[in-house]
Amino acid sequence: KRPPRANTPLRPRPADTNKLLVKGAPECVLERCAQVLLPDGTVVALSDAMRAEVTAKVAEMSKSALRCLGFAVKSGAGLQDLRAYDGSDTHPAHKQLMDSALYAGIESDLTFVGLAGLRDPPRPEVRGAIEACATAGIRVIVITGDNKLTAEAICSDIGIFASPADAEGKSFTGREFGAMSREQQTALVMAPGGCVFSRAEPKHKQDIVRLLKENGQVVAMTGDGVNDAPALKLADIGIAMGITGTAVAKEASDMVLADDNFSSIVDAISEGRSIYNNMKAFIRYMISSNVGEVVSIFLTAALGMPEGLLPVQLLWVNLVTDGPPATALGFNPPDVDIMTKKPRKKDEDLISSWAMVRYLIVGLYVGGATVGIFAIWYTHTAFMGIDLSQDGHTAVTFHQLTHWGDCSTWGKGKTAFKGSTFSAGGGTDDYTG
Repeated sequence: KRPPRANTPLRPRPADTNKLLVKGAPECVLERCAQVLLPDGTVVALSDAMRAEVTAKVAEMSKSALRCLGFAVKSGAGLQDLRAYDGSDTHPAHKQLMDSALYAGIESDLTFVGLAGLRDPPRPEVRGAIEACATAGIRVIVITGDNKLTAEAICSDIGIFASPADAEGKSFTGREFGAMSREQQTALVMAPGGCVFSRAEPKHKQDIVRLLKENGQVVAMTGDGVNDAPALKLADIGIAMGITGTAVAKEASDMVLADDNFSSIVDAISEGRSIYNNMKAFIRYMISSNVGEVVSIFLTAALGMPEGLLPVQLLWVNLVTDGPPATALGFNPPDVDIMTKKPRKKDEDLISSWAMVRYLIVGLYVGGATVGIFAIWYTHTAFMGIDLSQDGHTAVTFHQLTHWGDCSTWGKGKTAFKGSTFSAGGGTDDYTG
C-alpha cells in the first residue's frame, strides 16, 4: 500500500508547537492511527468499531466515484525532536527527516481527523470514445492509484463496465495483481474486454505493459506523472498529457496529448488508419500503372512491333495521368466504417505477397490491353462495330506489323534494287546512282 504523504511545517514556530499533518489513502492512514478526534474536540482511542465505521464510509463514498483522502495529525510529546524543529540543518530532527527509513516510525500513533471526498467527473465524450475503441477492437485497461471501489465506479461511468457488479474478476489492486502467478497475470491482461487495476504502483504498470508486449499486443500507455515515465518509455507508444503532464513524462513519451482528452487519442487512431489505407491505395495505383507500362513496352519489343509508347509519351503518362490521380488518393477522407475494423498486426507487411500478385495481375491486364488495342488499330479497319478507318490509315497484316523493321535484300546484278528519277514542284531528283 502507498504510504500517506506528510506535510511537515518547516518555517520557524514557537517552541514545542509543531504538528505533523498527514493525508493519504484512508486505509493507509487508518493503519497508522491510534486515536480519533471526535466532533466535540476530545481525543479518544480508535476502536475496531470506529475503524469499521470509517472503512464503511470510505466504501460508500468510493461507490459514488469519489476519490477519498484520509487526514490525521500528530502533536505533543509523540513528535520527540520534531516537536521543536525549526527547519535548520543543525537541529537534531533534521537528520531524521533526511532518512526515509524513519518515516514509518514518525508517521505512527496518529490521531485520525476525518475524510474528504473529491469528484473529478469524466468528460462527456469519453464514454463514446470507449465505445468506439471496443468497436475497433481496442482494449482499454485502466491503471490507477485510486481506491478499488472508486476505480470500479468511474469505469462504470465511462462504459468499461456495464455496472460495478460487472467488475467481478476484472478489477484487482496492485497488491493482488503482484501476488498472482505469471500464468494468471497473463490470462488476466489477455482476457477480452476491459479491466482495471487500482492502488497500482509504477512497477505494476511496467509489468502489465511488459506482459502485453510479450503476447504480441501493441501497447499505448498514457500518463502524466514522474512515476509513469518508465511505463511510458516501455510501451510501444507512450502518450503524455500536455496540460497536466510533467516534463519527465513528456520526455519519456513518444507523443504529447495537447488537450489531455482521451477522445483525441481515438480520433488519432481513426486518422492513422485513414492515412494507412490511403497510402496503400496510392502504392496499389502506382505499382499496377507502372507494371502496365513495363508490360506494354516488353510485349511490343518481344513481338517485334513498333514502340507502343515513345519516351515523351511515357513521361506524359507518369507526370500527368499517374501523378495527380495517385496524389488525390492520398487525400481520401476516412471510410465510414474505418473504426469497425480490427487492428492489424504490428508485423504486417505494407504490401503482402497476395497484394503484390494482385497488382501484377492488374498491371498485366492493363499492359496486354494496351498492346492489343495498338495491334488492332494497325491490322483492322473495323472492330466490334467501330469504324477504325476514318483517319485514313492503311491496315496491315499482323505478320507485317511484327516484321515492320525487316527490309528485303538489296541484291546484286539484275535483281538488285535500283532507284529512278523523281519530279515534283518543277524540279527533278535523281536516285539512279
